[in-house]
Amino acid sequence: MIIDYHAHFYPRPFMEEIARNGAPYGVGLERNESGDEILQFEGMHFWAYKENFFDAQRRLAVLDEAGVELQVLSMGPPMVYWADPQLASRLCQIMNDEIACLVERYPTRFVGFAALPFQDQRLAIEELKRAHQSLGLVGVQMGSNIHGKPLDHPDLWPVYEKIEENDLPIFVHPVNPLGQPGIHDYRLDLTVGFPFDTTLAAARLVLGGVMERFSGLKFCFAHLGGALPFLKERLDIGWRTRNIFPGKRTTIPKPPSEYIKLFYLDVVSCADPALLCSLACSGTDHLVLGSDAPFAVGDLKKSVECVQNFSFFTEEDKIKILYSNAAKLLKLLR
Repeated sequence: MIIDYHAHFYPRPFMEEIARNGAPYGVGLERNESGDEILQFEGMHFWAYKENFFDAQRRLAVLDEAGVELQVLSMGPPMVYWADPQLASRLCQIMNDEIACLVERYPTRFVGFAALPFQDQRLAIEELKRAHQSLGLVGVQMGSNIHGKPLDHPDLWPVYEKIEENDLPIFVHPVNPLGQPGIHDYRLDLTVGFPFDTTLAAARLVLGGVMERFSGLKFCFAHLGGALPFLKERLDIGWRTRNIFPGKRTTIPKPPSEYIKLFYLDVVSCADPALLCSLACSGTDHLVLGSDAPFAVGDLKKSVECVQNFSFFTEEDKIKILYSNAAKLLKLLR
């Protein structure tokens, strides 16, 4: 069995709600000259809204072609943190309802992660309870920042506490880093901004004490954790020299690498050197298959073949990455 832990879903009702109410925030849907629907975000054409974003039969055909039995569905960029809390909450409810409906129709092919309006802790906790207890969603998806709020911000700690109480995994996917006005040039947002925003998110969760306080949280980071495998030792150097440099110092009692051991990474990268570095950083017990489908940057079949053909993975390693690690996070295995 193979599980795709990183795949996005954009149901039609969710996009229609954005089209109705996103304009005051600079977010919406427009048709281009070819008749394609284009998501507008941060003053640009962000991506084209195609049928494979919501059509279940097309998605199942892709799963079958790649030999993947189960796919984890989660919200992707631009997420909902650009909206006011009430609109964000409504968008999350629509997303979670639609994911739950698809899971109910195809319970052996899909499971879902809940979208939460993290900009308001009360609303986020309410939707967490509804999505998990009433809808049966089995994890939580969140962005690498909450409209500029870093993931170690104290406002988020009550939500982390509830997620830990329910023993739910958290999948962290990047959103556009703020304060970078040229980040969309050459689509640097996708190729450079996303991985480094993920890196910052992971580092702040460690250095800000979130992992010390909530050691039971099971974070998985998209795209091999950005540059995290490459910078793990540098984070340890920063911790060892924290009393030398001025500025806000971390107070965690152990070096960052000890907390990084708790993280999971998805292997959305088919570059052998990057896979080798992630293997050295996290070990095969903390790697899961991801596709980033149905975006153009994602290719489910290629992602599977990348793991199957990687010479540094043993057959046992491949079983862990393609199935059993994700199955444990999703409580399909004990």
